[in-house]
Amino acid sequence: AGTWFFFDVLFYGNTLFQPIVMEAAFGGSGSNNSDNTTDMQVLKKAATDSLALGAIALPGYAVSAFVIGKRTCHVTQTPRFVQLQGFVAMGLLYTVIGSYWDHLRRIPWLLVLIYGLTFFFANYGPNTTTFSLPSLVYSHDVRSTLNGVSAAAGKLGALIGATFFSPVSDSIGDDNVMLLCAAVSVIAFAMTYAFVRIPTTNNNTSTDTGTASSSRELT
Repeated sequence: AGTWFFFDVLFYGNTLFQPIVMEAAFGGSGSNNSDNTTDMQVLKKAATDSLALGAIALPGYAVSAFVIGKRTCHVTQTPRFVQLQGFVAMGLLYTVIGSYWDHLRRIPWLLVLIYGLTFFFANYGPNTTTFSLPSLVYSHDVRSTLNGVSAAAGKLGALIGATFFSPVSDSIGDDNVMLLCAAVSVIAFAMTYAFVRIPTTNNNTSTDTGTASSSRELT
């Protein structure tokens, strides 16, 4: 529940923070024309920006689906391990953006690429695994209830991220918001590492084994 909460603070907060980053990279829309023309320009720019970031971010889902359960680099890519990788990558990328914000603003394509990669690794890692881990981590008796609690914690995080990102940015600056995101990523990584454990056997496996054993006995 805690990792889902912190991830949604990051994910939904940054979803609404996208226009600020894109404006920092490419500047704002012009406003010399009529209101209707300006509104259309703003809409087209928002759509173009979303398309650019989406082209970087969406493949993260496909990569996650491809690697989960496989053994790569002598390590089995369990959902927990994929989530850890996602938070590490996000933390590093947010740190780079926050530390070199003024420099990256002068290289728009690089700022957009690095910022887009935060969404790629979000989709590759926790945006995929937070939905599947509850069914693997919680015991059968409390799985449905605690899955709901975890999802609710995520929605609370989404509300906090969406509500406070812009005021916090106005208060401490865009660069410090990115560094704050890096700190939240580190906290979520630590919580995943310390508290998220996938049992080697679960009730479903035991049930399947028991069923198989009973069948053999009957035979």
